[in-house]
Amino acid sequence: MKKLYYLMMVCILAVASCQKPQYIEPTADRQGITSLTARFTSTSDKYEGAVLAKLNVEDPEADMFVIPVPWFYPEESTDPTSIHMTRVRLEAELAPNCRIDPPLAMVDLTEENYYTFTNAQGESREIIITGKRTKSAKCNLMTFTLTKPYQIEGFIDEDKKEVYLFTTDDLTGFSAEATVCPHATLMTDLSVKKDYNEEQEVTVMAQDEKTTCTYKIIKKYPNKIPYGFRAASARQLFNIDPVARLNFPEAKETVYSTLAYFDGKLVISLGNGTTPIFCDPLTGVQQGEINDGGIDIAAITNDEGGNMVVSTFAEPKGNVVLYKTNSVTSAPVEFHTFANDTDVPVGHNLKVNGNINQDAVIILTHEGVDGVTTTSKYTKIVITGGQVVSTETIDLAGLGLAWGSAPVNAAKVVPVSSAPDTGVMLCYYSDNTIHYVDGTGKLVASRNLANDDVTSNYNTNVMEAKMFNNAPYVIHLVSSHFPMWGIEPQLRIWDASDPKAIKDAAPIICEKSTEWFQTGYQGCASADVIMASSADGFKVYVYYFDHNASVIAGFVADCIDI
Repeated sequence: MKKLYYLMMVCILAVASCQKPQYIEPTADRQGITSLTARFTSTSDKYEGAVLAKLNVEDPEADMFVIPVPWFYPEESTDPTSIHMTRVRLEAELAPNCRIDPPLAMVDLTEENYYTFTNAQGESREIIITGKRTKSAKCNLMTFTLTKPYQIEGFIDEDKKEVYLFTTDDLTGFSAEATVCPHATLMTDLSVKKDYNEEQEVTVMAQDEKTTCTYKIIKKYPNKIPYGFRAASARQLFNIDPVARLNFPEAKETVYSTLAYFDGKLVISLGNGTTPIFCDPLTGVQQGEINDGGIDIAAITNDEGGNMVVSTFAEPKGNVVLYKTNSVTSAPVEFHTFANDTDVPVGHNLKVNGNINQDAVIILTHEGVDGVTTTSKYTKIVITGGQVVSTETIDLAGLGLAWGSAPVNAAKVVPVSSAPDTGVMLCYYSDNTIHYVDGTGKLVASRNLANDDVTSNYNTNVMEAKMFNNAPYVIHLVSSHFPMWGIEPQLRIWDASDPKAIKDAAPIICEKSTEWFQTGYQGCASADVIMASSADGFKVYVYYFDHNASVIAGFVADCIDI
């Protein structure tokens, strides 16, 4: 993670491109130390280089700086941080022409460490840097559900500390259950049946046993805005290191990263013969492995009907088998097989638009072979009324488009809608261009990503397209090709109601990651991004996995008319 990159709020108004942060010269009363960061060292090689704790300095003229170290790391674990505090690497963000002597290095944060700080005017003073384990003050309600006599999921407005029960049903005599953030305590007994037609309250106490949050539980009739999601409601759910948190392979290892959201879970597949795992979609915490039915999974994705679609891999002249399931505990069942009658492999790149139990378009992008050939092919499968009605392999070579091998150099071709004649969008490294090809096979529009400050330092081969609340969206993840140079993942979302407008349209969302966890080398630039609706239809989720930068992030927005 790089200190000069700052998170742009996902809820900003539409802008033409991600704006770079403005550097502001320090004023006379703000010169000095801006922040102090403590990182894990090789004594904890599982987390080596990760941030253990950070102090944002409020008073740069202070003589003692105490870095607040979380009680546990990772936050959701029960692993105490006391064993890590004795050997951390300190870093400081300083105003220009300031310095700390001796230079910051390995320190014991359980001790007082003495330094000399010299400001821009050459004035020096002694400072002390130390650390203190601090219990969390977070007391957030993560989920709230009425459970008996049947389930109704609550919608949490974190800003207002209110939970809305969107229903017209009689809510007399319901019990409930809830989850809270790590190490917080639910102080209200929800097993007691209450009349949720009337306003109720739920209190959560933080780990520090001092801070509390009280939420009002309110029955409301649901109203949606007529189109899409509210940009102002968008926020990040989590941003985690998959190596440290999920025990995933390091970035130097080749994987074929794909994601799916279904059955209320975030599912992550590496496409390397291991069983995909599923995580809490609100926190990213691993909860188990899916039932894969013994299938050698090459790729996964989700449709818009609560299903996960699975593809196998096929060399030329082999067969690709597609499976589906709507539960992480139910083995996927086969629903379509087709022959790969091309000269290149297929199976690692899979995208769906629509509901496979109704109408949908499935696209599998073929991949080139290193040192042998590029490719311009993708296979389109059309589903009508829940039945596969056509399977067609399409070649874009006549448009001058071609890409290489998976996962780094292959393309992502995505169906713009569930209507077969709407066309496709695609992008690939290092063309750095988003192309829209209409239903007749004509190249209608191309967006040069250089205008979005995207260069060959990025990998542009990750896309998604989905419908939410009557609005079609195209999502583009610009993953990092060189994370060690400060190249961060970028997420953009466009309205796709007029696909050809992608050439010049401003994105609805433009977000740069401030935190990624692999900054040492160029690894395998494998990535994926997905969009999915919650079961109640009021929330939309976006998740991405950048294997090279070692980060998995989740976002949420809603369509509530408030």
